[in-house]
Amino acid sequence: MKIRLFVIISVIFLPITSCIDSKNKKDDSVLGTETFHTVSIDGNYRMSIPKFMTGTTGLNEEASLQYQSLLKEAYLLVIDEPKAGFEEVYRDLNQYDNELSIIQNYRVARLQLLSRSSEINSKSNPKPIKINGLDAEAMELDATIEGVANEISYFLTFVEGGDRVYMIMAWTLKDKKMEHEKTFKTIAESFELID
Repeated sequence: MKIRLFVIISVIFLPITSCIDSKNKKDDSVLGTETFHTVSIDGNYRMSIPKFMTGTTGLNEEASLQYQSLLKEAYLLVIDEPKAGFEEVYRDLNQYDNELSIIQNYRVARLQLLSRSSEINSKSNPKPIKINGLDAEAMELDATIEGVANEISYFLTFVEGGDRVYMIMAWTLKDKKMEHEKTFKTIAESFELID
């Protein structure tokens, strides 16, 4: 009899406590440090990655870091290359602007590549920032990609390291932009070179 009563009470109250728990769960916009873990790449750099994202290899073959959450529609990658090699190639192509810094040239080059595969609908002005003592620029843009029904929102951060330049690219569906904005900024601001 006691077991039957326990089962009946459990069946009645389990859905209620489940609803209460889901209401008490923190929104991604209020993330604490316990929701991230640090990932190091080739002894070169480290970043904080949300625990809801998992490593992958299918986003971009150039990327040194790739994470995603299909459930939350959140994607992240880092592309890096030697400064000297980048500058040499773009000077040879007569596409390097001496009036701009190397990080600004890198931003222009990467945006040109992105615009080949998507239609950029809106973009913010690049904002100069410092990330762990490194010169960087951050910007956001919304774009349409052929074959994808929804508009995509990108959060781009370009970082100048000692001998390399880095692009941190995070993206999601435009209707999830506000949900992931703080998370994506936290990821970018965590970027740190390993000495």
